[in-house]
Amino acid sequence: MSGEPLVDDAKFEEALQRVLDREKHDLSAIVGGMNVASGTDLPLVSPVDSTIIFGTLQEPEKGTANYAAETAAKAFETWSKTSQEERSRILRFVVNAMGTRRYDLAAEIVLSTGFTRREAMLEVDRFVEILRQAADDAASIKGKPKGVWGIIALTSSPLAAPMGYAAAALAAGSTVVIMPSGVCPLPVFTVYDLFVKAGIPNGVINIVADRLDRYVTELSDDMNITGIVACGCGKGMDDLMFLMVDDGLDFINEVKGMNPIVVAHPNDVKKAAADVLESAFKYTGQGLYSTSKVIILAEDERDFIRALIEQAKDLNINDPWEADAFCGPLMSDDARTRFDKLLRDEEAFILWGGKRIKKEFTENGQYFSPVILGSIPEEDDTLFVDQALPVLAIRTVATVDSIIDELDQTDVGLSVGVMSRDNSVISLVKQAVEEGVQVFVNKSNAGLKPAMKAEMKNFLK
Repeated sequence: MSGEPLVDDAKFEEALQRVLDREKHDLSAIVGGMNVASGTDLPLVSPVDSTIIFGTLQEPEKGTANYAAETAAKAFETWSKTSQEERSRILRFVVNAMGTRRYDLAAEIVLSTGFTRREAMLEVDRFVEILRQAADDAASIKGKPKGVWGIIALTSSPLAAPMGYAAAALAAGSTVVIMPSGVCPLPVFTVYDLFVKAGIPNGVINIVADRLDRYVTELSDDMNITGIVACGCGKGMDDLMFLMVDDGLDFINEVKGMNPIVVAHPNDVKKAAADVLESAFKYTGQGLYSTSKVIILAEDERDFIRALIEQAKDLNINDPWEADAFCGPLMSDDARTRFDKLLRDEEAFILWGGKRIKKEFTENGQYFSPVILGSIPEEDDTLFVDQALPVLAIRTVATVDSIIDELDQTDVGLSVGVMSRDNSVISLVKQAVEEGVQVFVNKSNAGLKPAMKAEMKNFLK
């Protein structure tokens, strides 16, 4: 994301203490403005410290997503006819309320995801940016809303994606069923409360959070749904990729991929290595644009890998509440299980990393040094499919043409990076990527933002 967030460390720490001290949340599905209880409570445990339980999540029962879609369809009949001024007023109310909630929401994100304070502030600020634009756009709408949108945003962007896309849809006059990550749903529920205070009618926003992502396809297959937003990573995202062949359903694809980086004759090897490390391991490799693959020319391999490992040793993997933490813990027990399996399966190819981090405040969380892999067999899926983990696979090729072939075989996702002083290489890579894939050149991917398609025009006929 472009620019550094303005962070007052004293205000952040005060907000963090407020979040830790307040009453625990009991979160359940919200349909038509009502809590839909299931009786199956699961604790919401902080990945930062497993002794911190900040609430419980009631797992939805089968059919809850269908009920939410039906309710949203009924609400659409009136919300779609609500005046532009009223829709803009509600969105503007939430924009103004965010002015006093910025630090508290960022503290919630750190607590529930393990994002660093910088990453959490960027997430909040991106949501506010989308929300403000939606409020402006709602006042000058041209076109008709499409209907009910299912917004499925898992793990990678806990606030900007689910609530940003919801804001854009609401501005257009559509209603929504939001399915946030069941691991870190709290920020979505917090912002929903602001919409309630703003006077949003019941049923316009509905929330179904599922820890195991079991009901993703229940929502996407519902006949009341006219469009799906898929944002993030995980098994639930894999199931949604087949929706693109259905011409009867609008589909906004923001599914995380490998976001590979090409290294070929870089201007400055050390800077290229630093940019790759930031691109790969910020957000503990779980961000929407986190890089999990580097394609490097053989002649650059030795110097680049040496620089990469030397700098990786200095990364500060720490409690994300610490102001100087580079990245924090794995987000969930599931991530830890998958990480352990990868370490076993790829043990022979680990160049660096994979060690448990033991510091003063990391003993109760899943803190590990990120992993750099090299000399991986060509048939290994780790080279071609994103693992949504702090893992960077290095693929060495002999020629520039081989780089393009490698990109063609890779689950690219949303972005491709190029570290090169050779303009012809940069041009070839740009030509090779599909339309809509963002290309960053000789810098990290830190300027790329989640919810890039969260614009009102994408929710209008």
